[in-house]
Amino acid sequence: MSPFTSAMSAGPSSRRRALLAAAAGATLGLGAPVQAQTRPGAAARAVPSELTAFGPAGTGWRLQGSGVLRFFGFKAYDAYLWSSGGNTNPLLGNLPFALEIEYSTSLRAEEIVNVSLVEMARVRRLSEEQVKTWNQEMQRSFPSVKPGDRLLGVQVPAAGTRFFHNGRLVSEINDPAFGNAFFAIWLDEQTKRPELRRDLLGTAAAAPNPRP
Repeated sequence: MSPFTSAMSAGPSSRRRALLAAAAGATLGLGAPVQAQTRPGAAARAVPSELTAFGPAGTGWRLQGSGVLRFFGFKAYDAYLWSSGGNTNPLLGNLPFALEIEYSTSLRAEEIVNVSLVEMARVRRLSEEQVKTWNQEMQRSFPSVKPGDRLLGVQVPAAGTRFFHNGRLVSEINDPAFGNAFFAIWLDEQTKRPELRRDLLGTAAAAPNPRP
């Protein structure tokens, strides 16, 4: 019996644990392939109000791309990449950008932190000090989420990353290297989610990223 079949035949509590385990496994490359899908009608999505304080004067925000992440057919979240520059990979530029995630499932804060840190270490070369420091930073940055919750991360080049939960500022990590590593989870060419990366960047053949 597959993990997904087992989850659906179990009770609500057991089902959630099984789905989370399957999701984490797929995220880390240990489970079934990740399925990313472009969200219909995403072009009409309003710019998050949190972004009004960011971006160069006279330059507006636009939705560069969007996608849906699913595990075994189970929807995890919708993702939106907001850009204040051109149609390129924002990791390669020097303008602010933001990643908005709208969740369709409940996740504990420690689950988000653990999986994020593992993926950051996979796509970037992290020192022991970075791992220790960033783990502490993320512990205070990421809340537990439930369906309908939004997390928004804004990367401000040469400054750092700002995180918002349902429109409220919850953390500032003033280390540009952190933001590069964190957003690389989705935008680096070494991502575990190449289809989602393509949809977020809005291009079938995105430019490669430098690997520090």
